Amino acid sequence: MKPMAGPNRAEIWQVNLSGSKGHEQKGERPAILWRDLDHVGLAIIVPLTSNLERQSLPHTYTLSPSPKNNLKMESVALVFQLTVIDKRMLLEKIGELDEEEKKQVGILLKELLRL
Repeated sequence: MKPMAGPNRAEIWQVNLSGSKGHEQKGERPAILWRDLDHVGLAIIVPLTSNLERQSLPHTYTLSPSPKNNLKMESVALVFQLTVIDKRMLLEKIGELDEEEKKQVGILLKELLRL
């Protein structure tokens, strides 16, 4: 039997960030899974927020609900809060980004990381 495939890049997952502190996003929320680090049991994510005031911050991208991403409300991808979590914090796949959204988030990540 073939092993089950792990999450794919640019999927949107409900995640548990209950251990976060300070200015980091906290609690259960959607996030973009940017990279599955399955070999070490980790995932690189970009948290989302429904606080649209965050659109004014640098390195953010606004996502509108669509049938592909299955978001319930307009959300802001907090690219500047790129973080690594244990894959056990991935609760449920919600949807995925379309090609243009992937491209725009990728551009912001490159700018943020100065790649």
